[in-house]
Amino acid sequence: MKDIDKATSWYKENQSLYKSLAGKVADILEDNIEEKQLQYHSITKREKPLESFTTKAKKEKYTDPVNQIKDMAGVRVITYLENDVSKVVEIIEGLFDIDWANSLDQSQLLGSDKLGYRSVHYVAKFDKTRCKLPEYERYKNLPFEIQVRSLLQHAWAEFAHDKNYKFGGKLPIALERRLYLAAGMLEIADHEFVAIDAEIDKYKTEVIQTLGRGDLDIEITTASLTEYLSNKFSRLAKDIPEDGRYGKDNVLAKTIVEELKLFGISTLAELDKIIPKDLEDYYLDNMSKETFAGIVRDILMISDIEKYFRVSWRKSWTLTDERTEELLAKYSVDPICLEKHDIEIIDAE
Repeated sequence: MKDIDKATSWYKENQSLYKSLAGKVADILEDNIEEKQLQYHSITKREKPLESFTTKAKKEKYTDPVNQIKDMAGVRVITYLENDVSKVVEIIEGLFDIDWANSLDQSQLLGSDKLGYRSVHYVAKFDKTRCKLPEYERYKNLPFEIQVRSLLQHAWAEFAHDKNYKFGGKLPIALERRLYLAAGMLEIADHEFVAIDAEIDKYKTEVIQTLGRGDLDIEITTASLTEYLSNKFSRLAKDIPEDGRYGKDNVLAKTIVEELKLFGISTLAELDKIIPKDLEDYYLDNMSKETFAGIVRDILMISDIEKYFRVSWRKSWTLTDERTEELLAKYSVDPICLEKHDIEIIDAE
């Protein structure tokens, strides 16, 4: 007969070890997923709460809870897109020693005629090679669970679990059916997001090819503008990180496109016509531009500063430095307009 108190006491003594284990697994996954440049929503970790372990240990199917319960340490990877789940799965299978007997893909279990919970669950351990390293030796033979699902799959799973739990474990048939129909709609949405993502990549490729032929008769979008500026100001662009070309997290990208269109510029050819031929040389010799947003705004002010502040500015920025005044003066633009609109001029660093 199993001793629940003994099992609970054992886990209480070892809970911190499993907490540390979950942290190690999460760090390894984060490093490897980012190395592959895969986008993901989150990687979370947890050690099983003591009360949860005890509740699970009491279940009839566990005759030896200490050795049979495999999810004392858990990590969950949430991807944005469903097709990225398989890419994360490939990484996991290459990193860890998978316990295939206790691992499963819920999507495969559903079959073609079922709707509901979709997630990949792995039970794994660190392999022998990793456990030879001093910092991993203490985790030898310790199991951990990894779950992988898309953001929409996660949203449905969390909602379904919460509502079933609050209702006592089982919803009425009519409500349960609606819940599973919602799962089907989210699955369709998952597939559509994947398709849209592929179309965006295709569009980017077409823009690159069109620009490569010297054709600038392309509508200005965030994608086409970024590719154009990357080529037009290639010497500057190499020092501007891709994830910050329009400021922190590229938050200004959409705003800059809107400012261009308010100014009356809707194609790259129209933008190209108003860029001074020596502008990049001037930047390199006299000042550094940290974002594409700053470059575009300079171009518009050089072209017609009164028009820029009248139709495009919309008080979206109120601070610049003295190098902007010098730049405007270089191209015979009176910087008094900055003062008229209460733009604060600070000393250049």
